[in-house]
Amino acid sequence: MINNSNDYAFVEKVYKIVKNGMYLEDLCNVLECSLEEAIGILELCKIYGKNVELLKDNQNKYIIQKKIIKKTSFGTKPNLNDLIHTKLCVVSDTHFGNTQQQLHLLNEIYKEAYRREIDTVLHCGDLVDGDYSSVRKEQPKYLFLHGYDEQAGYACDMYPKVNGIKTYYILGSHDETHYKNGKATINNLLSRCREDMIFLGQDRADIVINKIKITMSHPGGGSTAALSYKLQKRIEELESGNKPKILLVGHYHKSYFCLDRNVYGFEIPCLCNITHFQEKNNLTNTVGAYFLDIYSDNHGNVQYLLPEEIIFNQNDFWEEAGKDAKKVKQLVI
Repeated sequence: MINNSNDYAFVEKVYKIVKNGMYLEDLCNVLECSLEEAIGILELCKIYGKNVELLKDNQNKYIIQKKIIKKTSFGTKPNLNDLIHTKLCVVSDTHFGNTQQQLHLLNEIYKEAYRREIDTVLHCGDLVDGDYSSVRKEQPKYLFLHGYDEQAGYACDMYPKVNGIKTYYILGSHDETHYKNGKATINNLLSRCREDMIFLGQDRADIVINKIKITMSHPGGGSTAALSYKLQKRIEELESGNKPKILLVGHYHKSYFCLDRNVYGFEIPCLCNITHFQEKNNLTNTVGAYFLDIYSDNHGNVQYLLPEEIIFNQNDFWEEAGKDAKKVKQLVI
């Protein structure tokens, strides 16, 4: 069994192993531990902000549940049939141009969005890996696309293009390096060549869908050991009376969701394998996306929200540097 279960990296590893509906006994076999130890590990996952619950099936066996319906805690809840159903897909941090990009996983997310008849995808920034060569001298070594022209052109040519789906995106700190280096913006080229991709802003933007106010954010700064701290701090700082119903935060390459001050907050995982910079700085990396089923009233108040967290395992990644760039074609449906 793996030791140092206090380590957040261990919690991340366990959470990626856990499948929704997985029997606790199967987790014991994978981790080579007892039932009591497995229960303790799941409790540790919960302490670190992972949404896992133990339920019993009709044979009295423990199964692990990862999906949780978040509900507001006041008033009588209306019937689902009386509410507006909004389906969204949320992605972030694709880092096109880095040899660790995982375009094939982004394609899988868009295929699933198409299968679910979702028409809106939100991207929370760092579409490309940017150009940090002036401050990170080693960065060019880990890129297969260099400079604005190559990265912006690749985004135009290779980002999934699915009939009926529009992608609304903000730019993050990596995207912004092109503006800092040469006053060039990724959205300038994307707006010309991709009518299905709509630029909302740099670092932050609000979008209203079915009267639901959603804030997309790509903050600066590094991660913390406590998974929930950054997100809850952001929610606490929101101005009363002007809060969004949903806050989506990219940048941290983590996955977490909570309900605080009547705001549904999400840290959106990335769609890039761990980079050299992350390994060098001992940063953890969660690869995945979110599907959101939102039920709201006519005023845009969220009554029910079902977040489905999609987390990819190590077996899903193409770890060979540059393989994704050489093998994957644009998804067109």
